[in-house]
Amino acid sequence: MGLGTVFLSHYRRHPGQLAGLLLILVCAAMLWSGVRSLTGRAEEAVAQSRAALEPRLVVVRVDGRAVDVDDFARLRRAGLCASPRLQVYFPAPEAPELVGIDPFTAACLRQYSGGAPLLEEAIDELMADLDRPLLLGSAADLARWRELSLPGAADYRLEQAGGVPPGTLLADIAVAAELAPAGRAQLEILLPAAELETRSLPPGYRTRVEDYGVEPDSLVEAFLLNLDALGALALLVAALLVRSIYRFALEQRRRTLEILVRLGVQVSRLRLVLATEVLLLALVGGSVGVWLGGMLASAMAGGFRWTLSGLFSVEALAQRPPAAETWLGMVLILAIVVGWASLDLLMLRRNGRNGEKRAARMGGRRRPWAGSLVPLLLIAVSLAALLAAEKLWLIFVATTGCLAGAGLLLPGLLDRLLARAERHSRRPLLEWSCAEMRALCRLLQLPLVALAFAIAAAVGVQAMVTGFESTFARWLDQRLQGDLYLDPGRPVDPADWSGRLRDLPGVNTVLPMVRGRGLLGARSVDVLAVDPASPLLRDWPFLDAVPRPWAALSQQGVLVNEQLARRQSLGVGDEIRFVLGAQPLTRSVIGIYADYGRPEGELLLPVGAVPDALPGRYTTFVLGVADADSGWRDWPAQYPWLAGSRLRDQAGLKQAANTAFARTFQMTRLLNGLTLALAGTALALMGVVIFRLRQRSYTLLHVYGVPRRQLRHRLIVHSMLVTGLQGILATPLGIFLSWVLVAGVNPAAFGWALPLYLYPGFWLQVWLACLLIGAVVGALMRDPVRLETLKNE
Repeated sequence: MGLGTVFLSHYRRHPGQLAGLLLILVCAAMLWSGVRSLTGRAEEAVAQSRAALEPRLVVVRVDGRAVDVDDFARLRRAGLCASPRLQVYFPAPEAPELVGIDPFTAACLRQYSGGAPLLEEAIDELMADLDRPLLLGSAADLARWRELSLPGAADYRLEQAGGVPPGTLLADIAVAAELAPAGRAQLEILLPAAELETRSLPPGYRTRVEDYGVEPDSLVEAFLLNLDALGALALLVAALLVRSIYRFALEQRRRTLEILVRLGVQVSRLRLVLATEVLLLALVGGSVGVWLGGMLASAMAGGFRWTLSGLFSVEALAQRPPAAETWLGMVLILAIVVGWASLDLLMLRRNGRNGEKRAARMGGRRRPWAGSLVPLLLIAVSLAALLAAEKLWLIFVATTGCLAGAGLLLPGLLDRLLARAERHSRRPLLEWSCAEMRALCRLLQLPLVALAFAIAAAVGVQAMVTGFESTFARWLDQRLQGDLYLDPGRPVDPADWSGRLRDLPGVNTVLPMVRGRGLLGARSVDVLAVDPASPLLRDWPFLDAVPRPWAALSQQGVLVNEQLARRQSLGVGDEIRFVLGAQPLTRSVIGIYADYGRPEGELLLPVGAVPDALPGRYTTFVLGVADADSGWRDWPAQYPWLAGSRLRDQAGLKQAANTAFARTFQMTRLLNGLTLALAGTALALMGVVIFRLRQRSYTLLHVYGVPRRQLRHRLIVHSMLVTGLQGILATPLGIFLSWVLVAGVNPAAFGWALPLYLYPGFWLQVWLACLLIGAVVGALMRDPVRLETLKNE
């Protein structure tokens, strides 16, 4: 009989233990690899998009005339690396924008060169066959193009290409010029800002900023880090559970291993076989988990499509099989996890019977507080780091330290509560029940810690998500005071359109909203300009403001959102200097307003204060109507000047915003639920093993006269009380995690803080889930009495 047969015989006697190990490893690998396959691709796309971003300028003529091909030739002869761009807007609703570029000069802009490899491949395809008109874009945008049915559209070759932004079709500039008569065309000459560091523009030209090159990916990075943190939590829970199973395997297998040593088998050989077993378990669990993780990534791809729209191709990701490095990395991670779990077995000789006796003697002299010293020290250090942390990753690390320390204290706290109940028990069976539950707490220490982590994550994340949803809903109700929201789909004159809109049937109020970009020092900020006298602004929520802020806005004041106020340490009364295009301004901060849903800083000004040359200037309108059924859906067809505009009512706008965030948080809730299910399932498996080890005490009570039915009920009650009490004790950890998320993570990641709301109703649901887990563990045991366990006594 070889060593392999000996090792396999253990799992033949305990098949549930092998099934539990593999189930935990597969679930952990599925959660971790599924999340990493999505976030890893997203991080690559973020890095590529960041590399492609640069400050870009638009060259305009001083005399105000539109630029043409002669201007482009003159700039090129001056040695400037300029590139033309022809944008064609079609009047049909939801029609894609056609962008024509010059493939030969596109390399001047990093937007079309090495920073964006997918887009660079598309440009190479345009250059490959210049004689055939070619349009590149996503499948959805190409389908919308076919729906336009433009004259001669069938002559153009359509090809799907990655890297092209959504809502855009890419073509050679000559092809775009052919299609320009079917829509509204705008020619621009783009120039990297770095070009003007060594050369100057020819006379008669000036530049305006087209893109500041500041990447708005703070929300993306924070979102990905949150998902990675949840995946790491699932891996930590799995490590604790695997460790607990192997600790029981240690007690079940130690005598067999010691017999093998006495029979002459070298300890080094046993360790080698144990290491092989670890690798095999990691290989099987990792392979199945990575395969299931690909399926999980496909299921979660919908939420990514809404959250990270335009960042990378979710469809391609969902169809791509796991990479070899993903599989190998997962197997190595699981090998480390299982290796740590089996460390006691690998250190066979050192932790033999003499070591156990020595540890028992030391444990007898240990003071009650000695085991709590390390967790308390860990909590103190982590809490101090958390209060001083400003970086997002440091907040996560410090929070992990606090949770780990508190989680290690919980089983001991539960044991002390049960010990107190045992001392005050007056009935023998009740005293025995308390002692039995204390034994369960000691034997199930690590599974209970894993369950506590899962409970804390469920309570904390649910409070953050639900709190954000309710706060966001109230904020939308305060901000969206208009009945209709109009996007012209093109640059327009606010004054001219405001007059036209007031003449529409049923319209009684028009609020133009001009958006653009500005510079506050070296920081790029969003700019929003409104009419301060509009009645649609009266109920805006302010975190801090002077009396009558809208009146003060017209008198050299500026409003800033919470994100900008936090990053720049701004308060009411502070004076700030900023630049709008080429126009410097100095204004006093008169208020700070809440602005949820995005990480960007924003300045709010009166509409008359922003110049016509505001970079990225774009105008939308908010309309107040007397009758909600005024036939506004037919306006674009009735009025030619509204053709191509997009009209939405308040209900539709709220529904779209809430749907986007609901899909985003759906992934977070899914991972939370899977982690809790993993901990509960593993605890159930471990509970069955533990109760079988405790069958002797139940059998003795039956011999002493306690009926089987009563013992069965007590077993279920014991299991439910242990898991239920653990759920109650872990709830403060969830409250702490809620506070960290709303008061620490949100401000560091997004720039806004949320109020902390508590949801006792959800706590009750978690407690009931814990009781259900305990009931399942007890029910799986069926009959706790096994008289054959006493046959040798």
